[in-house]
Amino acid sequence: MLRRIPIIAAGLVLLGAKATFAEQVTLKLSNGDTLHGELIPSESTDTTTVLQHPVLGRLSIPKTALVPEPKPKPWKLSLSGGVTGSNTDNDLDVGGTAQLETSYTSDPDKVSLKVSAQYEVSRDQGESSNSTDTNEGDAELRYIRSLNGRLHAYAGAHFNYDALNFSGTDAFESSIGLGYDLIKTSKTRLTVSLGPSIEQIWGGNGCNTDPVCGQTFAATTGRAELEWKPSSAASLTLTNTYTGAYVNGISTNNIFSIALKVFPMNNQRLFTSLNGQTIYNELRSPKVNNTISIQMGVKLD
Repeated sequence: MLRRIPIIAAGLVLLGAKATFAEQVTLKLSNGDTLHGELIPSESTDTTTVLQHPVLGRLSIPKTALVPEPKPKPWKLSLSGGVTGSNTDNDLDVGGTAQLETSYTSDPDKVSLKVSAQYEVSRDQGESSNSTDTNEGDAELRYIRSLNGRLHAYAGAHFNYDALNFSGTDAFESSIGLGYDLIKTSKTRLTVSLGPSIEQIWGGNGCNTDPVCGQTFAATTGRAELEWKPSSAASLTLTNTYTGAYVNGISTNNIFSIALKVFPMNNQRLFTSLNGQTIYNELRSPKVNNTISIQMGVKLD
């Protein structure tokens, strides 16, 4: 893991450098005109927008000359789910997955909650009862308070369960700290955060013989999240959370997740999502857990 730190740091530097490049925007003026060009974030302020127009050159446009953008709704809510099933030579497999995402924003505060679950059973030919192949889920609660345009304080908690684990069926991590937006534009946001945390592992048939199972450890948690919305038809979110618990040296708990949402025909309510997650936790057995699902969902905000 330590060998990857220079690579990760270099990647963040490159991504941070991209933040200095201008993005293509369209501005609507209160007189009915429309301007297309490159936004210059380093020169724009809360009262003035600086635009590099391909014909008119550099323009400084006061905020009072722009059509006010509609205020986003404070509540956001989306529900999604999917089912799978097969029956081959009387071998039955049935499964389902569900996810809920909600948030409430009231400047300078934001609270978000994300819950997901996945369950799958199977029964082979000749068997009289079903066997559980997958029974796992996640829940994450996060509070953010903005301190200025890019810096914020946070408090968060993450719970993961995998009922089939031999040791450590349940894992809980909670942290507080500071976060910073390396990139913050209308289409792209890259946020990093760091803070002290605690981690606890419990549950499973092997927990009683595992010296770390059932214990709570001090730790440090770092997180990087990329939110990219190239158009109204798609969005991509990448999140990597690393927690180092101070036991047996430093024990790694790394969670990487990806969520790709596609809105067909620019319908901003119905969507199809591809969700994937990889967990590597040295305090659980087994240490690695990979999940992937395709879901249909609806935005209710």
